[in-house]
Amino acid sequence: METVGAAAGHGDVLESFQNASAELAGVNTVPEVAEHALRLAIALTRSTVAFLALAEEGVDGKRVYTMASDPTQRLPEDEVERIFAAAAALSGPVANATWSGMTDGVAPGIRSTCAQALEVGGRSVGIFGVASQTGYTAVQQQTFEIFAHQVASAIALAQLQERRQEMIDTLVNLRADLDRSERQRLINEERARSAERVEHAHEAAVQALLAVSRHARTDDGLADFYRRLTRSIAELVGARRVVFWEQSDEGMLFPIPGGHGIDEGFLAGLQPVPCGPDRDDPASRVVFHDLMLRASRADDSGDFRYVLDVLNVDNAIAVPWRAGDQRLGLVAAYDSRRREGFSREDAWVLQKAGLAAGLVWQLKYADTDLKKTVERLQKVDAARQMLLKNVSTAVDKARKRFAGDLHDDALQRLTAVELQLQRLREPNGDAGELLAQAQVMLAQTEEALRRLLFEVRPPALEVPGGFVETIRDRVQMLKSLSGAEVEVEVDIPNDLSYDDRSMLFRQLTEALTNVEKHASATLVRVSLKVDDGGVRGIVQDNGRGFVVAERDRLPGHLGLLALHERALLAGGWNKIESEPGLGTTVEFWMPL
Repeated sequence: METVGAAAGHGDVLESFQNASAELAGVNTVPEVAEHALRLAIALTRSTVAFLALAEEGVDGKRVYTMASDPTQRLPEDEVERIFAAAAALSGPVANATWSGMTDGVAPGIRSTCAQALEVGGRSVGIFGVASQTGYTAVQQQTFEIFAHQVASAIALAQLQERRQEMIDTLVNLRADLDRSERQRLINEERARSAERVEHAHEAAVQALLAVSRHARTDDGLADFYRRLTRSIAELVGARRVVFWEQSDEGMLFPIPGGHGIDEGFLAGLQPVPCGPDRDDPASRVVFHDLMLRASRADDSGDFRYVLDVLNVDNAIAVPWRAGDQRLGLVAAYDSRRREGFSREDAWVLQKAGLAAGLVWQLKYADTDLKKTVERLQKVDAARQMLLKNVSTAVDKARKRFAGDLHDDALQRLTAVELQLQRLREPNGDAGELLAQAQVMLAQTEEALRRLLFEVRPPALEVPGGFVETIRDRVQMLKSLSGAEVEVEVDIPNDLSYDDRSMLFRQLTEALTNVEKHASATLVRVSLKVDDGGVRGIVQDNGRGFVVAERDRLPGHLGLLALHERALLAGGWNKIESEPGLGTTVEFWMPL
């Protein structure tokens, strides 16, 4: 019955074996062959576990591969070693034995093991086997034996492929080593030649620095220093022409007249060119990215050929001209006297000369700027003295105005009340009328004192959030005194410090006082807004106006002076615009 069953199932077995062989033939590396062999062996023999041990050539050990039919069930390492030991003892052409493995709930129990030695060309490459809980039929054993031979061949081919690839890699590395050795030999030869050139270049660079130092010690101006310096550089690098290109504040690079070998005709062809850190043209790369440009018509590369065409020269070198981090421009040499043209060492010498010239150039400019700074400081000191004098004068005037307002208004009204009270003693006087007049005068005096005290120190100004209320109270006074219509727009934070509130209030009050006393306006606009880290204020009226240039000769001009000086003392600015008959606009800005 077993023989009949085996013959009946041969068709399915052969088809499965054929599919397994085709799949195994499609892999190349040893790990891939091992993985596919384990999976296919489990499928062909319906095993629980498949295992493969490959001998390592030249190494005491083996590469072990295992796979279980159920990925959630895996054999412990000690169980795997026991199966390998049993399979190795039973391995022959085909070995089949019963194995009484114990299950622990995680690893499957093993009842039977089928193992086959993997031999190719008379040598053993390893052991291949499967294990099952149910045992194996004769057909399964024969199928596994044939499949094991094919696995052995596939592994041998994969190993040959690996060794072939190793040999190829070795040959490639050997070739690379030879190439590196040749390159290193050429590099060493070039280094020897370069060392000689560098030595000459170093001597030339020292001569360039000495030339810069020698020319800098003279008392000549920048023009003479520039002329002598470019001549020395031309001698050092063997150039017919040397010129410095200077970077302007407008982002243009223009040649400085007076360079060595630069006549008017050549200079006329050197037009200013755009130059900036974000540009990618050669000039910008030299100035801002420290490119050392070297171009010649004899070179195969045409990257800078158009530069030579524009300059109408055969060869050129250009290096940055700088002083520290300050980019001054570039220094260029044109038309080498040597047949081979400019070398890298020439560019290096030119760079050293450019750096030294930049420092000297900056020093000479600094000397000029120092003189200008001294003059500006003298003017600033004179302005400071004048400012202190004007501030002192303004304080005295403010005190006199306060005393005058107190005398001319409140004290006179109190004197009038005193006279009215004295008239009450006369027998023929109308006591009721005299008391009513005295009461009116006292009310007016009280109002005048309150207004005076408000201008000196408004009570609400010290209260958080009371600044806007203080401004509106002052505007209401302007309305009552002048009858003008007033438009107010105040948009500032409520958490301003008292110093900021006080300074802004004084500035605004001064402008409104000028409107009350001199403008005769019917419409006034007041605006306070936050702007650029400070507060911008505008007081505009449609009054009579005046000539701003003549304000120093106008009566009451000290108020306008106080507006300007208070803004300056606060670190801000003040501007007054006015024309006769067209009103006046006072605009100021004070930092917070």
